[in-house]
Amino acid sequence: MQSKMARFLPPSLLFCVAFLWPHALLRAQAQGYNSSLTGMVSDNTGSTVPEAKVTLSNPDKGLTRTFPTGPDGTYVFTLVPPGTYTLTVEKSGFQTYVQSGIDLASGQVATQNVSLQVGAVTQEITVSGNAAMLNTTDANVSLDVSARQVTELPLNQRHIFSLILVNPFVNNSYAVQALNGPGSQGMADQDMYFLTVGGGRVGSTAAMVDGVWDVGPDWGGFMYIPSVDSTQELKVQTNSFSAQYGWSTGNILSAVTKSGTRDFHGVVYEFLRNYDLDSQNFFANLEGLAKPAFRRNQFGTSLGGPLYIPKLYEQRDKTFIFGDYEGLRASSPITGIFTVPTPAMKTGDFSGLLGTSSVGTDCLGRPELKGQIYNPFTTRPITVGQVDPTSGLNATCTGYIRDPFAGNMIPSGMLDPTAKIAQQYWPTPTSGGIANNYAFTGPAPTNQDQYSIRVDQNISDKSRFFARWAQKREFKQEYADTFGPNDPGGSGNVALDNRWQMNADYTRTFTPTLVASVNFGVVRWAEGNVVQGHPYNIATFGPNFAALTAFSNQFPNITVDGIAPLATGSGYGSYPRNDGSFSVDVTKVHGAHNMIMGFMEVVQQDLGGRPDQSNFNFPQAMTEGADPTQGNTQTGFGFASLMLGTGNSGATGVANFGAFERRMFGWYFQDNWRATRKLTLNLGIRYDFQPGPTERHDGTQWFNFTASNPVSQNVGFTVPGELVFVGPPGGRGVYAGQKTNVSPRIGVAYQISNKLAMRMGFGNFYAQAYELSPPNDGFSQNTPYEGTVDGITPKALFSNPFPNGVTPPPGRSLGGLQDVGISPTAIEHWRATPYVTEWMFSLQYEIAHNSMFDVTYLGNHGLKLPFSSVEHNQLPTQDLAMGDALLNQVPNPFAQYIASSGCGLNEPTVTAGQLLRPYPEYCGVEDSQMPGAFSTYNAMAVTFTHRWSQGVMFVASYALSKYITNSDGQVAWAATNNDYIRNNYDYYAEKSLSGSDIPQSLVMNYIYQLPVGRGRHFASGMNRAADAVLGGWQVSGITTFKSGFPLCITDDTNNTNSFGGGQRPNLVGKPHLANPSIYEWFNVNAFGQPAPFTFGNVPREMPNLRAPHLNNWDIGIEKWWRWKESLRVQLRGEMFDAFNHTNFYHPDQNLGDPAFGTITQSLFSRDVQFALKVYW
Repeated sequence: MQSKMARFLPPSLLFCVAFLWPHALLRAQAQGYNSSLTGMVSDNTGSTVPEAKVTLSNPDKGLTRTFPTGPDGTYVFTLVPPGTYTLTVEKSGFQTYVQSGIDLASGQVATQNVSLQVGAVTQEITVSGNAAMLNTTDANVSLDVSARQVTELPLNQRHIFSLILVNPFVNNSYAVQALNGPGSQGMADQDMYFLTVGGGRVGSTAAMVDGVWDVGPDWGGFMYIPSVDSTQELKVQTNSFSAQYGWSTGNILSAVTKSGTRDFHGVVYEFLRNYDLDSQNFFANLEGLAKPAFRRNQFGTSLGGPLYIPKLYEQRDKTFIFGDYEGLRASSPITGIFTVPTPAMKTGDFSGLLGTSSVGTDCLGRPELKGQIYNPFTTRPITVGQVDPTSGLNATCTGYIRDPFAGNMIPSGMLDPTAKIAQQYWPTPTSGGIANNYAFTGPAPTNQDQYSIRVDQNISDKSRFFARWAQKREFKQEYADTFGPNDPGGSGNVALDNRWQMNADYTRTFTPTLVASVNFGVVRWAEGNVVQGHPYNIATFGPNFAALTAFSNQFPNITVDGIAPLATGSGYGSYPRNDGSFSVDVTKVHGAHNMIMGFMEVVQQDLGGRPDQSNFNFPQAMTEGADPTQGNTQTGFGFASLMLGTGNSGATGVANFGAFERRMFGWYFQDNWRATRKLTLNLGIRYDFQPGPTERHDGTQWFNFTASNPVSQNVGFTVPGELVFVGPPGGRGVYAGQKTNVSPRIGVAYQISNKLAMRMGFGNFYAQAYELSPPNDGFSQNTPYEGTVDGITPKALFSNPFPNGVTPPPGRSLGGLQDVGISPTAIEHWRATPYVTEWMFSLQYEIAHNSMFDVTYLGNHGLKLPFSSVEHNQLPTQDLAMGDALLNQVPNPFAQYIASSGCGLNEPTVTAGQLLRPYPEYCGVEDSQMPGAFSTYNAMAVTFTHRWSQGVMFVASYALSKYITNSDGQVAWAATNNDYIRNNYDYYAEKSLSGSDIPQSLVMNYIYQLPVGRGRHFASGMNRAADAVLGGWQVSGITTFKSGFPLCITDDTNNTNSFGGGQRPNLVGKPHLANPSIYEWFNVNAFGQPAPFTFGNVPREMPNLRAPHLNNWDIGIEKWWRWKESLRVQLRGEMFDAFNHTNFYHPDQNLGDPAFGTITQSLFSRDVQFALKVYW
């Protein structure tokens, strides 16, 4: 246990370095969830006031900090926990200034200038209100979501991270989310991550919870999302030019959790959804289908306050505790009708299938009856004009022949022993007949339980500590127990998503000008599946299966043509992922310089996997006849093939569970220099280092593109390329990390007037170099089940599927010969780190104290971005001129040296094109995540913000943007993804709009307390009875209008014959229609199949064809009752897609599909939920 935890603890030397080398360090990510307050103190003549005592306090949390103003009258409070504060300024000869209600948000650098009036210190000027809205301290572009917005805005399924979509620069390109909406039970926390932010890619946004790294190591999913009522606020930084941030494209999502206060406060709530209140999907309604039954119940509570024990511990300002719990129960019934074998079939009696009508005559003159079962063991050749020695009949044609089973009865002696065991796992039919004879109805529940506890301790006036533990368990029925709960051959499959987060933070104020913070956290996400068929002793299938028990200890997947399979689904597995982060922050204020220094290390692990599930396939073809090479689909039956033990394909194998790990290091230094009263400069430098991922047992490799492969010695000529296993004498990393990743960051903030500010920013950002999924070829091994040699003649029977035993993994023994004859994953050892250069310009105008306009231009240019994959073994394009000659069979020099191959390299002959490929000894050489793509993003946004005051909050943002790239990266699940490369020798030809390009976006979110009732503007003296009905009403909502994504026109046919290249259609006409409809969204005749040996000319994404736009209103209506000052009750109704406006999905984009150009799906329709919340 100690050795495992040590992997998350960086050397103690790093902690020492962080303090002994402060001028070479920079503020770390933990600073990102804290806040700062700065300003200037002057007198009524405008002269600065030095040595004034400035106090920042939060009585609810027992926090007090003081700062003496410098010679220029400035003060700076850094590393301040987010919250609501009071600012007090005292100076002899002046009246004391007190301002309450200053809300400091996560990552915010707020400014509050103070003007003192002459008078006695005992005289007090009290001001209530927030700090100025103008940002005059940095160039960061962000959107803050306050605690009020988190709890009051309508939020389906209460996923707080979905609130980042109120930012107009954020787009959701995940197909499943788009179709099922935020209420889908198919969504887990990680699914919220398929978002693009400000020209960044899917998976390129940094996410943190309380300063702890919260991004999954393999494909970027969120590791842990806190519940709504445990979240204090959410911050989305579209562009951050602070040097503190790294390992992203400048996009940071940060959540801050709640802490207890000196008074006890809590809430208990319940949210209910019922399908009776929902609207039917557009297309389901068109088909006259009933609404699917669905019910969901979310309930929970939270409580925070001081640790107060009468007579034992009575200090309300020292120790604070906050805890919360949330549960979710949802269910939709699953119904299905399946075909299962009849009891007679299980004994070999298939007479019920045999018809009397003839469906043909075989070459021996015998009639072929419908449903006839043929004996595959009688398969033999016949020649026209010759007598068949078995039947004594004269053949009227040349081919193959089989004999039928008399009466469709398989003799008991021919029944396969293993098949007789397997057949018992199919249930008895629930109705008569042969087809659709088994009906099932059962629940598909989803259960979630989430809780957290946080303890904050004010050790002294100068030291503060907090620790938090959170856990979430999710149980989701992916496949129902269709054959009953106790059948190991059933399809029951439960998806588990279990998550834990632990973090701690210590802040020390050494002097008013020197503050340090240390943050540590671990997040674990264990994804997996529990299936009915695990564990299962596979030796039950017979003595020849005993050898499989060590590595395939679950019920095998058995697919049979014509009936329901056994043990379907993804099989048992567990995929733990770990994040560990450690950071140190030091801030030093010296005159006009606020220097921020720090270090951060992130350790990520990807562990576990799926043990092998043996699989076997039994086709109808093995009992078809009479000539099996011709195939008569009105004869034969898959279950008869099973009972004879005559399958055609399958496999078992030894799976390897790689233990992969990567580390990321970042050092930072930034000087926020207030050069003049109006000008602030942010001057930062950052250094990142990302070593190559490692595997705990060195079970991974990289690809040497120039080395001579060892097979060259056998074939007599040099062929390049070989896999190189990591470890001695080389390094352990799958690639060598780039060591020159230095990022300058510059920000300029200039206050033109009291109401107008100008900001500019520039910086480089190095993104994550590689998703943690390196290859481990050689450490897993499949052994195929060869049920037939030629597709018609039985070979290995089910009862002895692997007569030569199971092939063990070769490990490292093959060296450079590993994967010869197949397709290795090729990772180049000398690997560049992707980076993005960003710039911005912004003007802010404060209309009133709580209202502001912001006009912002953003731009960025990405280089060395990863492609999803690049095929290095594509035929050189000039060779395509050979045409059909490329497909001619020629002698194969590799045949005798390659045992098995996926492209015929073990056969005596091979295509001529194969030998012309750059690496002819391989089928493919695919470089996953190869850095080499580029992107350009330009956007402008106009935002109006009215922060909460007088019962109103309103934010409206309109954005114009254009996003161009030649690869969208790892977005295989995106709604309009088209990221395969046509010509791997011409990456620039892939340049087009991004699949995530949204040219126009308008997003509004709002909370409005109707000004009627007790304590409000109108009828404030209303009696309580009337107020209970007419007063206390509130409306909230999120309104979104967005352009559609660009369409990508594809073609499943690939006749380039380029051995690795792709193909898209040709544009042969104008694709636009004057009046598009769901039945023809574009002109399908504008696209045609390209000629063989060409790549097609349609771009990766169409510049002038888009999916339908989005028009969505989520609205909440709330009614408040207040019984006492501390007791409030809220009843709320929320409608998602409130006006039930049909938002259509994109049309079918694949040329050749019957539905090409038509829209057959729509996004989520109106959902309604009700809630009751009690606050105290």
